[in-house]
Amino acid sequence: MIPMELLTMGGGALMGGVFKFIDQAQKAKAENNKMMMEMMKAKTEEKNADYARATASADAAAARVGNDPFAKMTRRIFVLSMVALGAWAMMGGLTGLDIVVPVEVSTGFNLFGLIDTSGTTTEFVRLENAIVAFEWLKISILAAGSFYLGKS
Repeated sequence: MIPMELLTMGGGALMGGVFKFIDQAQKAKAENNKMMMEMMKAKTEEKNADYARATASADAAAARVGNDPFAKMTRRIFVLSMVALGAWAMMGGLTGLDIVVPVEVSTGFNLFGLIDTSGTTTEFVRLENAIVAFEWLKISILAAGSFYLGKS
């Protein structure tokens, strides 16, 4: 039979080891919380710095625009040139002029990679009295409108 002193000594050592592991887990959890708080503080400071930079940039842009007649005239010339370019591109078909568009055409054939006579050639297709709407045109008109109305 194991003496009672030996059991109490072993139980005390065992409980000391358990409490030591619990203490280490609590220290690790506290360190983790500390690092999370520092990370959240750093993110908050970064957002505040971004906000300050954006505010400074907006204030500088507002001060730069001002009532300078040269800047207003430059914006007007830019917008009017974009509108004229758009009108020219869209109304060009109504003038009776033909539009010639390059198109790549594949010719020949490819037989399982053994016989390959394929190639591409560029043919020019004539569109008579066509109204053409370009993708860049829509983007340019929207940009010009926001540029003029936004006074940037």
